[in-house]
Amino acid sequence: MKIEDALEHVSDGVVGLDAEFRVVYANGRAELLLGKRRAELVGQGWWDLFPYLAGSPAERELRAVATGRLARQFKVFHPPRYSWHEVRAVPSGDGVLMVMRDITDITRARQQENVREAVREVIDLAPVAISVMRGPDHRVEIMNVLSRQLLGGRDLEGETVRSALPELEGQGLFEILDAVYSTGEPFQGSEVPVTYDRLGNGVMHQGFFDFTYQPLFDVGGKVNGVLSVSVEVTGLVAERARVERRAAEQEAVLAQLAEGVIVTDREGRITFVNQTAEELHGVGRLDVDPAEYAAAYHLFTDEGESYPTAELPLARAILRGETVAGARWRIRRPDGTEVLVVGNARPVLDAEGERVAAVLTLRRAQPGG
Repeated sequence: MKIEDALEHVSDGVVGLDAEFRVVYANGRAELLLGKRRAELVGQGWWDLFPYLAGSPAERELRAVATGRLARQFKVFHPPRYSWHEVRAVPSGDGVLMVMRDITDITRARQQENVREAVREVIDLAPVAISVMRGPDHRVEIMNVLSRQLLGGRDLEGETVRSALPELEGQGLFEILDAVYSTGEPFQGSEVPVTYDRLGNGVMHQGFFDFTYQPLFDVGGKVNGVLSVSVEVTGLVAERARVERRAAEQEAVLAQLAEGVIVTDREGRITFVNQTAEELHGVGRLDVDPAEYAAAYHLFTDEGESYPTAELPLARAILRGETVAGARWRIRRPDGTEVLVVGNARPVLDAEGERVAAVLTLRRAQPGG
């Protein structure tokens, strides 16, 4: 049997090049790997057939074999076919013999794994909790560092969320995941309460989370997973509840005072009027700007003249930062009666000394006072 006949039956592509890098032989497998018929290959210059290899590492390796007369092994990428070949080149007479093997699938798998590892590194560095779930049963494929921290360091990769966190049943989260997977529509939740076994010790913990469930699609456009991105906002929710509770308590106290109390925000809009102030004015309008104080609350000077807006005690406090004490003015109520009052106003400052509000207290003026 001739050597050429034997080479036709091997699973690798075999190409022979002469000293000028012209093809002198190519077996059937080489035709398939290179995408050219043997008649197109034999007699042609290698660099003319594949000009994109000129100047590439593959050219340097082949010339090194030809000049150094030593075997070399290297990889070649063929863009037209988007394929990778592993090549073993050995000296043969005055030329070079190449034995080629298709390693496209292996190379792509490695590239995909490299990409996967790179993605995992990026996800692990993200300042939010991220997890990837695959399939209709939402099997956890990836969890980043913050995602594991929310579970006391536990790693749920490989488990389904229903089996790993059965305590979530009845809280609506599984149903949301199912809906995102089945419809391909993302879901976004804000300050969602979740009760779960945070440390895996059977003790239930309630947290609040902002989160997004984003569907993941395969190359055919079909949903094959769900990406979860979440941030725990339990501390923020608790702090807001504390502030709201304190504000409610303070408002309740102010409402019970015998003196009238009016409070504004930093722009001077009225945000609070207690019952006494409302009774004195006969009105308790909110969201009133400084320019509207006199008209909205029917305010006049002690002598009964129109009160200049800029000189009203509350306006002076919020607009100019003044503290006003013992001011007197007249209120003409909607029922036509008039009340002479005396009051004080002052700005409210934050820790940096910035005006954030103003407060006015008032009471009926004593006869002759």
